[in-house]
Amino acid sequence: MALPSSGTISVLQVAQMFGGSTPHAMSEYYKGGSRVLTTDTAPNVPTSGTIRLSNFHGAQIVESYVATVTAGTARNNEYNAFPSTVSLEVNTSGDMVGTGNTFDFTKDWITGTPRSVYQVRFTKMSDTTSGSGSSDIVGTFGTWQQLNAEISMTATADNGVNLTRTITVKAEVRRLADSVVVSTTSTNVFTLIAHSNVGEEP
Repeated sequence: MALPSSGTISVLQVAQMFGGSTPHAMSEYYKGGSRVLTTDTAPNVPTSGTIRLSNFHGAQIVESYVATVTAGTARNNEYNAFPSTVSLEVNTSGDMVGTGNTFDFTKDWITGTPRSVYQVRFTKMSDTTSGSGSSDIVGTFGTWQQLNAEISMTATADNGVNLTRTITVKAEVRRLADSVVVSTTSTNVFTLIAHSNVGEEP
Protein backbone atom coordinates (compact mmCIF):
# COMPACT_ATOMS: atom_id res chain seq x y z
CA MET A 1 0.00 0.00 0.00
CA ALA A 2 1.44 3.37 -1.02
CA LEU A 3 1.98 6.31 1.28
CA PRO A 4 -0.89 8.86 1.30
CA SER A 5 -1.19 10.85 -1.93
CA SER A 6 -1.97 14.06 -0.02
CA GLY A 7 -2.00 15.48 3.48
CA THR A 8 0.56 15.05 6.22
CA ILE A 9 3.19 12.34 6.08
CA SER A 10 5.41 11.51 9.05
CA VAL A 11 8.99 10.34 9.11
CA LEU A 12 7.73 7.19 10.82
CA GLN A 13 5.50 6.41 7.84
CA VAL A 14 8.44 6.83 5.48
CA ALA A 15 10.59 4.59 7.68
CA GLN A 16 7.91 1.92 7.86
CA MET A 17 7.72 1.86 4.09
CA PHE A 18 11.42 2.07 3.23
CA GLY A 19 13.17 0.93 6.40
CA GLY A 20 15.71 2.61 8.63
CA SER A 21 16.59 2.71 12.30
CA THR A 22 16.03 5.51 14.80
CA PRO A 23 16.91 8.31 14.90
CA HIS A 24 15.67 8.77 11.34
CA ALA A 25 17.26 11.32 9.02
CA MET A 26 15.77 12.50 5.73
CA SER A 27 19.20 12.06 4.12
CA GLU A 28 18.64 8.28 4.36
CA TYR A 29 15.83 8.50 1.84
CA TYR A 30 17.27 9.98 -1.33
CA LYS A 31 16.17 8.02 -4.36
CA GLY A 32 18.88 5.71 -5.60
CA GLY A 33 20.28 5.16 -2.12
CA SER A 34 20.08 2.05 0.04
CA ARG A 35 16.52 2.79 1.23
CA VAL A 36 14.62 4.21 -1.73
CA LEU A 37 15.72 2.23 -4.74
CA THR A 38 15.63 3.52 -8.30
CA THR A 39 13.04 0.82 -9.04
CA ASP A 40 10.65 2.06 -6.36
CA THR A 41 7.63 4.21 -7.15
CA ALA A 42 8.83 7.56 -5.85
CA PRO A 43 8.82 10.04 -8.74
CA ASN A 44 9.02 13.14 -6.52
CA VAL A 45 11.82 11.95 -4.26
CA PRO A 46 15.09 13.65 -5.25
CA THR A 47 18.44 11.94 -5.61
CA SER A 48 20.19 14.84 -3.86
CA GLY A 49 19.61 18.35 -2.55
CA THR A 50 16.55 19.44 -0.61
CA ILE A 51 14.25 16.60 0.44
CA ARG A 52 10.87 17.06 2.10
CA LEU A 53 8.27 14.71 3.53
CA SER A 54 5.83 15.97 0.89
CA ASN A 55 8.11 14.40 -1.74
CA PHE A 56 6.88 11.03 -0.52
CA HIS A 57 3.21 11.49 -1.42
CA GLY A 58 2.15 8.29 -3.19
CA ALA A 59 5.59 6.68 -2.79
CA GLN A 60 5.75 2.91 -2.58
CA ILE A 61 8.27 0.09 -2.58
CA VAL A 62 8.24 -1.95 -5.75
CA GLU A 63 8.51 -5.49 -4.48
CA SER A 64 11.31 -7.68 -5.68
CA TYR A 65 11.03 -10.99 -3.91
CA VAL A 66 10.88 -14.69 -4.59
CA ALA A 67 7.84 -16.30 -2.99
CA THR A 68 8.00 -19.70 -4.63
CA VAL A 69 8.78 -21.81 -1.61
CA THR A 70 8.87 -25.60 -1.50
CA ALA A 71 8.82 -27.90 1.49
CA GLY A 72 12.20 -28.94 2.84
CA THR A 73 13.78 -31.09 5.52
CA ALA A 74 16.89 -30.66 7.63
CA ARG A 75 18.11 -33.69 9.55
CA ASN A 76 21.09 -34.39 11.74
CA ASN A 77 22.11 -37.93 12.77
CA GLU A 78 24.63 -38.45 15.53
CA TYR A 79 25.85 -41.74 16.96
CA ASN A 80 28.17 -42.94 19.74
CA ALA A 81 26.46 -40.67 22.26
CA PHE A 82 27.11 -37.40 20.42
CA PRO A 83 24.41 -34.71 20.66
CA SER A 84 22.39 -34.03 17.50
CA THR A 85 21.63 -30.42 16.52
CA VAL A 86 19.72 -29.10 13.53
CA SER A 87 18.56 -25.55 12.76
CA LEU A 88 16.56 -23.35 10.42
CA GLU A 89 17.62 -19.74 9.88
CA VAL A 90 16.43 -16.69 7.99
CA ASN A 91 19.38 -14.35 7.54
CA THR A 92 19.66 -10.67 6.75
CA SER A 93 19.89 -11.38 3.02
CA GLY A 94 16.39 -12.85 3.12
CA ASP A 95 17.71 -16.37 2.55
CA MET A 96 16.41 -19.34 4.50
CA VAL A 97 19.03 -21.98 5.19
CA GLY A 98 19.13 -25.23 7.13
CA THR A 99 22.03 -26.76 8.98
CA GLY A 100 22.57 -30.43 9.77
CA ASN A 101 24.34 -33.28 8.07
CA THR A 102 21.50 -33.45 5.50
CA PHE A 103 19.19 -30.67 4.34
CA ASP A 104 17.41 -30.06 1.08
CA PHE A 105 16.39 -26.43 1.15
CA THR A 106 17.86 -22.99 0.67
CA LYS A 107 15.08 -20.49 0.02
CA ASP A 108 15.36 -16.83 -0.99
CA TRP A 109 12.24 -14.76 -0.41
CA ILE A 110 13.55 -11.24 -0.74
CA THR A 111 15.93 -9.71 -3.27
CA GLY A 112 16.76 -6.11 -4.08
CA THR A 113 14.73 -4.53 -1.27
CA PRO A 114 15.87 -3.19 2.13
CA ARG A 115 15.61 -6.08 4.58
CA SER A 116 14.56 -3.93 7.51
CA VAL A 117 11.11 -3.37 6.00
CA TYR A 118 10.25 -7.06 6.47
CA GLN A 119 9.43 -9.30 9.39
CA VAL A 120 9.59 -13.08 9.73
CA ARG A 121 7.45 -15.41 11.84
CA PHE A 122 7.94 -19.08 12.66
CA THR A 123 4.88 -21.12 13.62
CA LYS A 124 5.31 -24.57 15.15
CA MET A 125 2.88 -26.88 13.37
CA SER A 126 3.85 -30.09 15.16
CA ASP A 127 6.46 -31.30 17.64
CA THR A 128 6.96 -35.00 18.33
CA THR A 129 9.53 -37.00 20.23
CA SER A 130 10.18 -40.73 19.94
CA GLY A 131 12.51 -42.77 22.11
CA SER A 132 13.80 -41.96 25.55
CA GLY A 133 15.99 -39.16 26.81
CA SER A 134 15.88 -35.39 26.71
CA SER A 135 15.85 -32.85 23.91
CA ASP A 136 15.40 -29.12 23.49
CA ILE A 137 14.21 -26.54 20.99
CA VAL A 138 15.37 -22.93 21.05
CA GLY A 139 13.63 -20.18 19.10
CA THR A 140 10.74 -17.75 19.09
CA PHE A 141 7.45 -18.99 17.71
CA GLY A 142 4.24 -17.16 16.83
CA THR A 143 5.79 -13.67 16.97
CA TRP A 144 6.70 -11.38 14.06
CA GLN A 145 10.39 -10.47 14.30
CA GLN A 146 12.23 -7.72 12.45
CA LEU A 147 14.39 -9.07 9.64
CA ASN A 148 17.44 -6.98 10.50
CA ALA A 149 19.29 -9.79 12.22
CA GLU A 150 19.69 -13.50 11.71
CA ILE A 151 16.69 -15.32 13.18
CA SER A 152 16.84 -19.03 13.83
CA MET A 153 15.46 -21.98 15.72
CA THR A 154 17.46 -25.00 16.79
CA ALA A 155 16.39 -28.51 17.82
CA THR A 156 18.75 -30.66 19.86
CA ALA A 157 18.68 -34.28 20.96
CA ASP A 158 21.04 -34.70 23.89
CA ASN A 159 24.02 -37.02 23.94
CA GLY A 160 23.80 -40.43 25.52
CA VAL A 161 20.17 -41.03 24.45
CA ASN A 162 18.19 -42.92 21.85
CA LEU A 163 15.84 -40.22 20.68
CA THR A 164 14.40 -38.50 17.61
CA ARG A 165 12.87 -35.03 17.84
CA THR A 166 10.82 -33.93 14.82
CA ILE A 167 9.50 -30.36 14.51
CA THR A 168 7.41 -29.08 11.63
CA VAL A 169 7.62 -25.31 11.21
CA LYS A 170 5.88 -22.82 8.93
CA ALA A 171 7.97 -19.77 8.03
CA GLU A 172 6.36 -16.55 6.78
CA VAL A 173 7.70 -13.17 5.73
CA ARG A 174 5.57 -10.01 5.76
CA ARG A 175 6.05 -6.38 4.76
CA LEU A 176 6.19 -4.07 7.77
CA ALA A 177 4.43 -1.07 6.23
CA ASP A 178 1.06 -2.74 5.66
CA SER A 179 1.47 -6.21 7.25
CA VAL A 180 1.00 -7.99 3.90
CA VAL A 181 2.48 -11.50 3.97
CA VAL A 182 4.69 -11.85 0.89
CA SER A 183 5.46 -15.54 1.31
CA THR A 184 2.13 -16.39 -0.24
CA THR A 185 2.54 -20.06 -1.07
CA SER A 186 1.12 -22.82 1.10
CA THR A 187 4.22 -24.99 0.87
CA ASN A 188 6.56 -23.01 3.10
CA VAL A 189 6.49 -25.71 5.80
CA PHE A 190 9.80 -27.20 6.87
CA THR A 191 10.74 -30.19 8.99
CA LEU A 192 13.66 -30.30 11.41
CA ILE A 193 14.82 -33.71 12.68
CA ALA A 194 17.41 -34.16 15.42
CA HIS A 195 18.35 -37.82 15.87
CA SER A 196 20.71 -39.06 18.57
CA ASN A 197 21.57 -42.74 18.98
CA VAL A 198 23.88 -44.56 21.37
CA GLY A 199 25.81 -47.06 19.29
CA GLU A 200 27.60 -47.43 16.01
CA GLU A 201 26.50 -45.55 12.91
CA PRO A 202 24.68 -48.00 10.62
